[in-house]
Amino acid sequence: MAQHPLLYYRGRVGLYHILRELGVGVGDEVLLQAFTCVAVAEAVMATGATPVWVDLAPDSVNLDPADLECKVTPKTKALIVQHTFGVPADLDAIVPITRRRGLPMIEDCCHVFGSTYRDENLGTAGTAAFWSYEWGKPIIAGLGGEVRFNNPSLQASADASYAVDFRSAPARKSAVIAAQYVAHALLYSPRRYWAVRRAFRLLGGIGFLQSSYNPVGPGVTMADDFHWRMCGFSDKRLKSAREDALAFLPEREDQIDRYTRGLNMDAFRRATVPANSKAVYSRFPIFVSRKTELLDAAHSSNLEVADWFTTPVHPLAGRDLELVKYSPGSCPRAEAAADSLISLPLDRKVTPRFQTELVQLINRHAIS
Repeated sequence: MAQHPLLYYRGRVGLYHILRELGVGVGDEVLLQAFTCVAVAEAVMATGATPVWVDLAPDSVNLDPADLECKVTPKTKALIVQHTFGVPADLDAIVPITRRRGLPMIEDCCHVFGSTYRDENLGTAGTAAFWSYEWGKPIIAGLGGEVRFNNPSLQASADASYAVDFRSAPARKSAVIAAQYVAHALLYSPRRYWAVRRAFRLLGGIGFLQSSYNPVGPGVTMADDFHWRMCGFSDKRLKSAREDALAFLPEREDQIDRYTRGLNMDAFRRATVPANSKAVYSRFPIFVSRKTELLDAAHSSNLEVADWFTTPVHPLAGRDLELVKYSPGSCPRAEAAADSLISLPLDRKVTPRFQTELVQLINRHAIS
């Protein structure tokens, strides 16, 4: 059976479907990396399973295979491997563990477009993979997610349950997402990033726009959107969004090169890229000192610098981390990354002049 995608309202809805097809449910555990978005944990908890957090590898934005091995228990039913910012996870080390333990591996490809492992596209090494097409991703279709199963029997089962258990998203949701997409396309630029972000968060918080996050935690009812397919607007937009992302790839790599050549990398740390891999970044990540001060300087200068992930399970902080079974101190490298990692924009609206100004600001910060 040929591999073919299934489309969902959000990427997390697709992940939920994968987990359900794997038989994950109440009493089970799912391994996933800290230094991620709460949406991943939301999908795990929607099945009734418990997320178990794996720390980052040293100098990495992806999970530590050694810590992974330590976290596997008889209750572990699946592993989610995230390719953060388009940096491939260390699959040479991870895949043997999953095979030895008989553990299904799900690839989180939400930041991925163009990255490869052993000259193969990411998303082909595990049991299944999922993508997201929201704001900040390499492919932006307004909203939505996609799943590809690499196991024919699992694909057949998923096709059957998808037809029965997932329905079209409400038309009103499609209208809201279309309006958000148009507004974002018109208003966003890397010089208006801070103002646009504030406006979108404010409107999302009062329910006027589609918010990025649903409530999580014990007693929280699963959101309705876990039963929805991709909305009509995003479905129609997806093909052209892929074509746009493909056409932008050469310029994306040029922008990556300009950051690499311009930044004083003696003052910063780059995330390691495993051997046998090629990273095409969704955003350009670097570890810095005095992250908060640098963000304040970028904000004052109207230059885009993103702070996420701000916590090991973004955006949860403090006692709210307990809602997703994360214990502070359990993943120290992930917590350190949340305190020190920033990411720089890669976008059609990013000009060489903007990059020069941003690089100068970051370099000044390093020596101040």
